[in-house]
Amino acid sequence: MKRAMRLSGGNFPQLWHRTGPSGYDNIADIRSRPHHVLMNDSSNPCCCPSLPDLTGVPMGGDGLDERVFATVENVVDHGGDAWWLHLSQCRACGQHWMIAQEERIFDEHFLRRLTVDEANRIFMSAEWPVEFLSYERVLKTGHALRIRPCVFLDRHSPSLVWTVEDLRKERPDISVDEIALLLGVTATQTKRLLAAASSGKGSWWQRMRHRLGL
Repeated sequence: MKRAMRLSGGNFPQLWHRTGPSGYDNIADIRSRPHHVLMNDSSNPCCCPSLPDLTGVPMGGDGLDERVFATVENVVDHGGDAWWLHLSQCRACGQHWMIAQEERIFDEHFLRRLTVDEANRIFMSAEWPVEFLSYERVLKTGHALRIRPCVFLDRHSPSLVWTVEDLRKERPDISVDEIALLLGVTATQTKRLLAAASSGKGSWWQRMRHRLGL
């Protein structure tokens, strides 16, 4: 069994990105938004009208993901290093969504509603909104939405090792405490994960992951 339970939410009351002189600029305060929608209105052909502009849809569970993705279909993959990022469109109402498939720490699909202009910029020039362009941003979105990270029965789970490896690759100066908060683990465990990644264990698991098609 991969995970047992979820931790309490982290200290991410707001969503941030790294551009300002202090290191972070506020994008949006989304504390008041629900991160899960329980059901779509049966009078609507899709879930889009009931979804917040920025939301999380859990993988599995009560079947919300099946209801949402019954009509929301992938149309463009970002590819490359941002393997988690997709542009999708609802075939019922035409709404475009930018989706980050976060299957390591939260087991959630993060959805951000797009305007027609934003979707066209992705189609025409591969110009993506910034919210999900790095894995650090994706994880911060989960915390900002007050979704609880999963607890791993294996403290050296490949998913944890891959994630610390990717976070350090994206931003080499990211601190141990920042990584720990993102993953919902202790600083001590984070140091052990970083050691495992630097020793090559993370790379080996990454190769196995691709080989198995996971």
